[in-house]
Amino acid sequence: MSLSVKSDNNGISAGMSSHMAGVKNREETVQKWRKRNEKKKMIKRSLNYNPREIANQLVQASKSRVAAVVLIRAKGKLVSLQQAYVSEQYDQAEVRTALAHAKRMVECSRLKVRNLKEEEQLKTRNDKGEDDGKIKRRREVRKRVKKKEQELKVKLAIEEGHRVLKEKQRQQELRQKRRLHRNEELGKISEADMKYMEDKLRERENSHSVDDNGVVLELSGASAQLTELKMMEQQVEQQVEMEVEMSMSAADFGGSSLSSADLGTASGGGSVGVSEMAAATVDVSV
Repeated sequence: MSLSVKSDNNGISAGMSSHMAGVKNREETVQKWRKRNEKKKMIKRSLNYNPREIANQLVQASKSRVAAVVLIRAKGKLVSLQQAYVSEQYDQAEVRTALAHAKRMVECSRLKVRNLKEEEQLKTRNDKGEDDGKIKRRREVRKRVKKKEQELKVKLAIEEGHRVLKEKQRQQELRQKRRLHRNEELGKISEADMKYMEDKLRERENSHSVDDNGVVLELSGASAQLTELKMMEQQVEQQVEMEVEMSMSAADFGGSSLSSADLGTASGGGSVGVSEMAAATVDVSV
């Protein structure tokens, strides 16, 4: 009985000693790991963070698309700092400070993008309004120019009508003046011829040596003079008609206003005057 108890006690003591040895080994391992971690914590990596990088890019951005690119970069910086904070390889206080600044830069980037978009939309509306205003002003200018052109055309047409009317009046006055002058000239010529015939008859009456043959010769001479007078009257009438036709062709618009009745009146008046004077001459001669 004593031997078995003794062997059991030896087994228990051996087991206890091995257990204690294992616990001691684990504690040593934990202590080594802790020391290693403490050494790692004592040696921190340097955080390379430039707080002016995103800020300078935002200041230089003048377009919304450029500011949007800067916003993407700011978000990337924020994610990198969050990873650095989780890794515990950097000074946690420095990383927290950088994280706070990076978050503010993200908000500033968003504000920059929003403001630039609003400015660009306002500029687009202003440019469109300015373009619409220019188009409207061009239309008004063209409308005023067209109206001025129409007014000028009407004014020119009125002035041209007045000019044509005055030209017609001048041509009519000239024709009347020529008819009066030609009639006056023919009257004077006929009067001179009649005076001549009267003087010849008076001389014949005062002369007693005139015989029948002389009377016949005198009558023949009077007839020849009447024929010559008619030819002269016809030449004068032709000259008047030619002058009237020349004045008609020289006028711009007044020439077409002359009618055949005017010419017929002018020539008819001259013919009646000549025939009457011729008849008077014949009566005197007889």
